[in-house]
Amino acid sequence: MKWLRYSGDACLCGYRHAGRQHRVSANRRAWGNAEEKREELQRRLDAGETTPMVAAPEVKRRTIAEEVETHLKAKRSDGLTNATLRKLKSQLGMFEQFLAGRSKFFPSEVTPADVIEFRSGWTWKSGVTRQKAQQNLRGFLRFCCKDNLEELLKVLKSIKLSKADHARLEPQPFTEQELRKLLAQVPKTFRDPLKAAGMTALIHCQVATGLTIRDTVQLERENIKDGWLRIKRQKTNKPVRQKLDSGLHEELIAVTNGNTRYVFWNGTSLPTSATGLWQEDLRQVMKDAGLWIKGNLSHRFRDTAVDFWLAQGWTLTDVADALGDTVAVVEKHYKSLESKRAEGRLAKLPVRSWSSKAGAAQ
Repeated sequence: MKWLRYSGDACLCGYRHAGRQHRVSANRRAWGNAEEKREELQRRLDAGETTPMVAAPEVKRRTIAEEVETHLKAKRSDGLTNATLRKLKSQLGMFEQFLAGRSKFFPSEVTPADVIEFRSGWTWKSGVTRQKAQQNLRGFLRFCCKDNLEELLKVLKSIKLSKADHARLEPQPFTEQELRKLLAQVPKTFRDPLKAAGMTALIHCQVATGLTIRDTVQLERENIKDGWLRIKRQKTNKPVRQKLDSGLHEELIAVTNGNTRYVFWNGTSLPTSATGLWQEDLRQVMKDAGLWIKGNLSHRFRDTAVDFWLAQGWTLTDVADALGDTVAVVEKHYKSLESKRAEGRLAKLPVRSWSSKAGAAQ
C-alpha cells in the first residue's frame, strides 16, 4: 500500500488529528497509479481545497491461480475432451507453481524472463509435445496478460522439430504380412470367442475405412445401415462417406451382439472410457505379436488404409473425402506415401534410352 504525506493547514486526509502533518492513503499498489493520485492531491492543495479526499476503492486484482481456473472453465465449455483438459491443467499448473516460486502471483508481474526460464525447464523429449505446450501457454497469456502480452509473446519463438521428431511423425502403415500376423494373434491373446471376434472386426474396420479409434468405437448401426459408411467425425465434425465391402458390413452387424444402436460400444459407459479400454486391448495384442511401436497405436491402421488406397490409384482428394479431412491435411501427413507411389508409377512409364554401342537415341 502506498501513502501520500504532506505538511500544511489544509486537512484532506479526513481524520481528526493534531499538528500539520498529514497522511493520505493512495489506495493503490502500483507505483504509477500512486503517482497519479499524488498529482491529484497536489492539485487540490495548490487550489486551496479543503474537502477531504475519498479514495476510490481499488479493483481487486485476480491472481494467476484464479485466471488458470477461469481459463480451464472456458476451455471446458468449448467442448475440449477430458484428456486435453487434463494436459492443459497440468501444464498451466506447472506455470502457476513456477511463478509462485518466484513470488509472482499476478499476471501483471510476469516478465519475458519468467517465460523464457519456464520454457527452458521443459524436459519433454518430443518436439511436438513442446509445441503443443507452447501453444497452450500462448493461449493462457492472451487470456490474462493484457498489459504485457506483446513482450511476453515475442520471446515464445517457434519450436523446431528434430530429425527424430520428423521420423516419429512419418506414417507407419502395416505391411500385409504384419497385418496377417496381427490378426492371427487376436484369438491367441483373447480366448473368449466373442472378444476375439470384436477385436478382429475392429481391426478390419479401421484398416478398411481409416476411421480413428474414437469414431470406430462410437460407430452406430445407423451409420452403416445400407452398406455405406456415413458419419461426422467426433474431432472435426467433418463428414465421412465410404462404400463398405459387403463382407465387412456383415461382420460389423454380426458383432453388435444384439445392441440396437452401437457396433462396438454398449452406450452406457463414458465414450472416452470405452475408447481407452479398446486401446488397452489393441496395445496388448500388438505387443504379443511383436508389432507395437511406443506412441503409435491405432493410428497405424489409418496409415495402412491410406497406403492401400494410394496403391490402388486413389487421388489425394479421394483420400481426403474418405477420411473426412482436407486435401491440405492429407498432403501434409501422407506426402511421403504419395511420393513412394508416384515413384512406382513413374518406374513403369517409358523413358528415353541411349544405345551403349551406337550412342544414338532409341
